[in-house]
Amino acid sequence: MKEKTREGPLELAVYGKGGIGKSTVSANLSAALAMAGKKVLQIGCDPKHDSTRLLTHGELIPTVLDYLRTVPAAEAEVSAVLRSGICGIGCIEAGGPQPGVGCAGRGIITAFEFLEKHRVKAPYDLVVYDVLGDVVCGGFAVPVRREYADAILLVTSGEYMAIYAANNILRGIRNFDGEEHRRVAGILFNRRNLADEEGRVARFAEAVGLPIVAELPRSPGFAHAEEQRRTLMELEGYEEEKEVFRSLARRITGDLPLSPARPLTDEELEQTVLGTVSLREKIASPASKAEPEKEKAAPSAPAKKPKLDRPPLYGCAFNGAATTAVHLTDALVIAHSPRACAFYTWQNISSPGRKNLFNRGILMPSAISPHFESSEMDHASAVFGGLDKLRRQVLAALERKPGAVIVISSCVSGIIGDDIRALEALSTPETPVIAIPADGDISGDYVTGIRDCLHILAEKLIDRTAQPEQDCVNLVGEMAISYNNEPNVRALRGLLAGLGLRLNCRFLGDAETSELRGFLKAPLNILDSESADNLELKDFLQREFGCRFLPGHLPVGMEATAAWITELGDFFGCPEKAEALNRRERESCEEALRALRPALAGKTLVLTTINDDMDWIIRAAEGAGMKVAWIGVMNYLRTPLRVSKEKHILEVTEEVSSARRIREQLEKLQPDLVLTNYAGGEAARGSWLTDTVPSSPLAFFRSAMPVLQRWETMFREKERGSVIREKGGAWKNDGIFYEKYFA
Repeated sequence: MKEKTREGPLELAVYGKGGIGKSTVSANLSAALAMAGKKVLQIGCDPKHDSTRLLTHGELIPTVLDYLRTVPAAEAEVSAVLRSGICGIGCIEAGGPQPGVGCAGRGIITAFEFLEKHRVKAPYDLVVYDVLGDVVCGGFAVPVRREYADAILLVTSGEYMAIYAANNILRGIRNFDGEEHRRVAGILFNRRNLADEEGRVARFAEAVGLPIVAELPRSPGFAHAEEQRRTLMELEGYEEEKEVFRSLARRITGDLPLSPARPLTDEELEQTVLGTVSLREKIASPASKAEPEKEKAAPSAPAKKPKLDRPPLYGCAFNGAATTAVHLTDALVIAHSPRACAFYTWQNISSPGRKNLFNRGILMPSAISPHFESSEMDHASAVFGGLDKLRRQVLAALERKPGAVIVISSCVSGIIGDDIRALEALSTPETPVIAIPADGDISGDYVTGIRDCLHILAEKLIDRTAQPEQDCVNLVGEMAISYNNEPNVRALRGLLAGLGLRLNCRFLGDAETSELRGFLKAPLNILDSESADNLELKDFLQREFGCRFLPGHLPVGMEATAAWITELGDFFGCPEKAEALNRRERESCEEALRALRPALAGKTLVLTTINDDMDWIIRAAEGAGMKVAWIGVMNYLRTPLRVSKEKHILEVTEEVSSARRIREQLEKLQPDLVLTNYAGGEAARGSWLTDTVPSSPLAFFRSAMPVLQRWETMFREKERGSVIREKGGAWKNDGIFYEKYFA
């Protein structure tokens, strides 16, 4: 077929009404192609999963969907669902859900994604898709998409509903291809020996402009082959029937012309095939005016409460992807979702920004007013597809010339099979259109959405030809929502400037698309934190882009930061600048500590914490003249302990005995201040002051300064007679914000 231009095997989709003989035609055609020396793969795309049974002589093949239902994706292997049939024909059945449950079309999408991921088609010359064609919904239309079918063969008899189904399939093809693109190979006429059957098929073929590429006679050979669970191509005799498939196989692998899809309207189809008045005219006739009284529907049974078989998701992949994508500040993010999904995601993005701005004066730019819109899918979109409406919205967005248009799919668009990736063809030289098929919580949870969004943005935007510039670094893996991001970035820029360096790109903090394109300009990357998600992102960037990372992550505290600065200086060949920078910063920190000593010197400190990386606050407290009396680390997380044992008292308590042990030590030591993870409990019952361990401390040299300054205020207030404890503790002082804004 001369129309094929992309790499890979020739792919043929066989469509037709259920029961019209598609599976028999597909199996015998695959056999004829294989007997002609071609390597053939046949994929059954019907929930009945019986497409390949003749090729395997009746063996039941595990379907892709049944297999994926019981095996984790990371452990799934193609060999479990691929069988070798006659003449080495590869046989796969996509399968489907239980009748009346779920969406079989969505199942086809899932099966195809699995097969594409594992490059199943690569070893073959031809792929034959045997597809249920009664309803060409988003899922069952997958084989018709251009990335799959090079040619489409319509199987029909002279029965009106078979021709009606063939016409519907042409409608589906035209929705993908338009009126001129040519992919329809023609009609295979499977005779049923009906009255005027040949005339009906011929009139339909002429009306839609398609050739009849083959005619199968009504033959007992097919029933004979079925009884033996074999293809007719394997039986002796029946040469006339066999020659039909041999001839069709030669045409498919030779020079079979392709045609565009030009379906008829319902009225045109009925007049063409049956030669009668249209259905619309029948409905309009006086005899059909009266309508029978509708029966009252029986009351439905009360819905059963769903039973959870796994922990609940605390956010869907759609939400995670959107929360991440908005940090590309010059991009426009379009949620292909109902209005409610977009609303809740908008709230998830913007509410932390508003809270931190109003309450603490902390600005989180991308969270205050994100560039975020919705396609506002409604019932009609869910039933008939929402891509046309979304396409118009994307085209309108391109006229505004953002840095990129990012389209993210939700549950509804994913279930109905709207292929948002098709919209990437609308990209312009100035503005790429990037599709992120998050599909709500179908694809996974919040973290999955973040991961997929970062991977896709990297693959679509990072310029692999960018040359390294030896004066910059990238910051990788900032939390999507954190009030420390901007202060940390400001501090990082200042430290880099002290080394003669600059920050090239934040992946993905607030950054522009041009910065992400130039990501590889930086010869070194710095990880924000060593969370499991960030370590996975680091591995991805190393594997896919060859990125180099500085060991560790953004340092917390003076000692860790000084060592980190030294490493940077060594990497960029400026150790003298690093030494001078460390000296200046240490002197500045020492000056700040001296200012705090009058209030803090001599005060005793007790730590009761589940955190085990606390040296940064311990060293700073000692630098301000405080005495660390006791550290009780509750081994709640069962992780290796990292508290320094050189200078500090260390005791590890089990969770079950921690409360009693903490109380004993507090009564014995009578500290001035208790630092704990919890504002209440044993630590709050005494004459001492209490404060909480920062769960997300600032990075770099001054990590501990906000904490020590807060302690200074607490001690001075106590000395002046202000009893903070009677106000409920400093941790409750957010009440002043209620009084400020609402009282």
